[in-house]
Amino acid sequence: MRLGLRNIPPEIAIAGGTLAIMFLFSLLLGLPVVTPSGDRAAFVGVHYIYPLIGVALLGVATFIAGKRDVAASFLIALPCYVVILFAHFNLKLWIPHINPVMYDDVYWATDELFRPIVDLCVYMRNNIFGFVSEDSNFYMVSFIALFYTSFLYHAIKTPAHFRTLVVAVLLLQASGALAYLVAPAIGPFIYERGVDAGITTGQLSMLEFYRNSVAHGPAWLAENGSANFTVGLAAMPSLHAGGAFLFFLFAWKHGRILLPLYSVILVFILVTSIASRWHYVVDAPAGLALAWVCVRLAERIMGKARDAAAPDPIDTAVPAAA
Repeated sequence: MRLGLRNIPPEIAIAGGTLAIMFLFSLLLGLPVVTPSGDRAAFVGVHYIYPLIGVALLGVATFIAGKRDVAASFLIALPCYVVILFAHFNLKLWIPHINPVMYDDVYWATDELFRPIVDLCVYMRNNIFGFVSEDSNFYMVSFIALFYTSFLYHAIKTPAHFRTLVVAVLLLQASGALAYLVAPAIGPFIYERGVDAGITTGQLSMLEFYRNSVAHGPAWLAENGSANFTVGLAAMPSLHAGGAFLFFLFAWKHGRILLPLYSVILVFILVTSIASRWHYVVDAPAGLALAWVCVRLAERIMGKARDAAAPDPIDTAVPAAA
């Protein structure tokens, strides 16, 4: 029987490790740990947590049905994801205080180099995807839809792979927050406006918060962070692109019926992330690469977890003769 750290579920290990890193940064740099207040808590819930509430309800249903092993994998996902998001958004708010060197000029130079791609994305958003109203906020709605669809589909149809999906998502959110710190950037909207005026208004409001945080330091952040829990700016890498690609990859492996819908949503998110000027061109491939690594790593982690959970073989060796 294997004991010790190897018996800790990967979801708990990832969530606990991310939380520990967050508290370490807070302790070393004197950064305030903030919790979301009111409308910010609702925002986080709608965009990130509610998809897993459906999975939690499935967990209750499977528990009642007597499938306790399956139920456990469902029910462990929600608290771990909540912990990951809590650490993720705190780290995102702390970016300019952890690494104050911004790389926007470098990324903007690459955007100028790849200007035809930017122009193509603007054209596609205005024409090919022009039927999608700007007021619909389909950029976020479609991303949320991927969460709902993927978690519920794989929980019901491919429960053997569900935990691998959860671990991959947790890894993406955790590693994405840390990746923001490597070569951070605000976003190309500081140089030019995107195609959506509503998004531009939100971007400018977030930029004002960012500048106040830089100017007034952690004390100001402690006072104002709760009401602005989700407004941290981070362009590199694009986790919306990465998340959409992660769900696409998982559908490719375990749910081909989802691919037509997921292909359209993935292209829409990639195009809109650039056309709205949330992201530089290079942010997207960085997000895709991170998602691919997280999927592969999740598969490896869950493979080892299954091996560790397997019972030890019975010793069938023939006793030596006296």
